[in-house]
Formats: sequence, C-alpha cells, structure tokens
Amino acid sequence: MLTSPGLVFTVMAAAFWFGAWSAEAENWPKFRGWRGDGTSGESNVPRRWGTEENILWKTPIPGEGHSSPIVWGTNVFVTSAIRETGQRVLLRLETRRGAVLWQRVVATSEIEPMHRENSAASSTPVTDGTAVFTSFQVGDRVDLRCFDYQGRQVWAAQPLRYQGEHGYSHSPILHGQCLLLDCRQEGEAAVLALDRKTGHIRWRAQPAARRISHVPPLLIQDRGRVQLVVCGSGEIRSYHPETGAPLWWCRSPSDVAVSGLAYGDGMIFATAGYPTRTRMAVRASGVGDVTTTHIAWTHRRQVTYVPSPVFHDHHLYTVTDDGLLFCFAARTGEPVWEHRLGGRFRSSLVMADEHIYATDDNGATTVFEATPKAFRAVATNRLGEPCYATPAISGGCIFLR
Repeated sequence: MLTSPGLVFTVMAAAFWFGAWSAEAENWPKFRGWRGDGTSGESNVPRRWGTEENILWKTPIPGEGHSSPIVWGTNVFVTSAIRETGQRVLLRLETRRGAVLWQRVVATSEIEPMHRENSAASSTPVTDGTAVFTSFQVGDRVDLRCFDYQGRQVWAAQPLRYQGEHGYSHSPILHGQCLLLDCRQEGEAAVLALDRKTGHIRWRAQPAARRISHVPPLLIQDRGRVQLVVCGSGEIRSYHPETGAPLWWCRSPSDVAVSGLAYGDGMIFATAGYPTRTRMAVRASGVGDVTTTHIAWTHRRQVTYVPSPVFHDHHLYTVTDDGLLFCFAARTGEPVWEHRLGGRFRSSLVMADEHIYATDDNGATTVFEATPKAFRAVATNRLGEPCYATPAISGGCIFLR
C-alpha cells in the first residue's frame, strides 16, 4: 500500500481462480513460497486477468503494509499496520471466498520512523500448517510472536533491540524445530534460531558488520548438506540451520542488500545494492572462507536493488527497479536477452508452470515464458491498484495484495 499526504489507497487481497481448489495444492507458507525462491510447482495457474475478469474475490484489508500473503490449505494469512491506532494486526482469510475468519492485534505502539517507501508491516509471516509466526518492530524491539489457527497467542519474544534508518522488514522462516531470522541492522544485529514451540533462543550468531540489510535467509540442500544462507552487511554466509555452526562465508563487494537470494546449479546468486550495486554467484560447496576460491562471477552492471530473482533451467531471471528485465546465463552471469518492461518494481518475481510473473508498483503484472530463447510475453494484467507485495500462488490461484 502506498500513502501520501491526504491520500490512502485501499489494499485489496485478490485471488485469481482457475478450476476447483485442489486438495493437493502446493502451500505457499512464507515469503517467496515453499522453497523461498519464488517458484511454485503448480500448473493451471491463471495468466490473464483484469479489474473484473477471472477474479474469484476481493477483500479490503485495514491499514497498510507491504508484507506478502501466505497460504496453507484453505487459509490465507496477511499482516497490516493501522497508523491511526499504532496497531499491528494479523488476519486469517478463507481461500475460496476471501472471508475474514478473524483479525488479531499483535502489538500496539507508535509507528516507527522509516523510509517513505517502507511500511510498519513489511515483514511476511510464516506458517507450518498449525501455527503462524509474525515479525514486527514494536518500539525499539524486534517482536516475534506465535499464534495458533484460532488466533490465540502461543508465545511472544522480543530478543533484540532494533535500530535501522529505513525501518523494519525482516521475514522469518522455519526449519525443523527452529524459527530462523536474519536481522542485520545498525543496532543489535544477529542471526537467530528460536524454538518454534516456546520462542526461546536455541542459537545466535553475530554478523560480520552492523549494516542494514533486508534479505530473508534461504534454506538449500547442496550435495546432501542442508544450509541456511544469509546475505548482507558485506558478507554471504552459510550456517548449519539446527546448530548455527558456520559452514562457509565470503566477502560481498557491497554492504546493503535487499533483493532475495536464489540457488541453482550448485551456486548461490546474491545482489547487493549500496553503495556499489553488485551481483554475484558463489559455489555452495566450500568450507570456511571461500572468498578467493568459490566466487564464480561478479558483475556491477544490470543489477537490481529490491526485487528478488528466479532461477530456472540454468538461467537467472531478474527485473531491475526501473523495469529492465534480464535473462542471465547462470554459469557466467552474462545476459542472454533483455527487455524493457518499463514502470517501477518492488515486488519480487514468481514462477509457475514455466511462466514468470512480474508485478510493478502500479499493480500491472506481466506474464512471460521462462525461456532463454527470447522474451515472450503472454499477457499484461492490470489491477488498477498499487502493489508492492509479492504474489502468492496456491491451489490454482494467485493471491495479490
């Protein structure tokens, strides 16, 4: 949602429907989906819609927020912030009709100062099918909470003080018994693993530097080794997700990172945006400091800052903040093709059934084929409302905030 003096655009949660809801639908439980990389294993996903065409439902959401919807079974969860009251809220909706099943106040405090393009509800929640976990800044603290599906609070934790000039936007993920959060900031920066049942800290690691970054951690399995990979504050680092033991790390050529990570062909693909825009690939098979041994390539042109990429079939697809779309060869990082979409982008790319969806700030979603042969557009779909959030895909539907 965007705001300006005297003007508020209503946030709409829209589901675009194709066929009956599938009992075997792939869930979308966290930011950028099941794998955390923007990809969905579903087929028969809508590629065309308009302000009325092919829309199953629209539901107004109170307040404002850039957090993305998440989906588990017949449940949609979304967070929001109500500026007039200072309330941070969590809502549960029903997938078929968009009915709001309940709305809970997570916490209440004065809305913190932030970048004009941020919101007080920019962190996407995560769910495991029985509980949903939220992440907010409340006062000067990082506030993490667990709710059951009836909206009852299970636990609350404020493990860190928070200091960041751009405001808060740190989305958690789940692995095993751990709720994992990478909170890179100017203040009490840390990578945290909390017990998902109690909220107690299981392990904690210190970043190399205290510099703001907003990249959600990514779980990968490379050559049989499960890794938690984080990026920002001048480094890329891999941990054992259950113990916090460092596996490998390398220096990143730039400090501030926002765009999410991607993984494919044995490599982590990362982007840093400030002070020098840089994109790079690191082979994930190393041990210890791999700065001089495992960086596959580094480029400082054709770099995105905010939107996250998608990897598919030995290629990496990205859209820059000013609407330039690229297909890169994963092995070299060199462009295979480029196409100017125009517009401005904060939402991340998502992919389903060999097609990629790129949603700009004005709510226009371009659907194109995920192929290195050439840019092949299928449709451009306009909601007629602004959109900063990344879509969710589940049950043959696309959920757009």
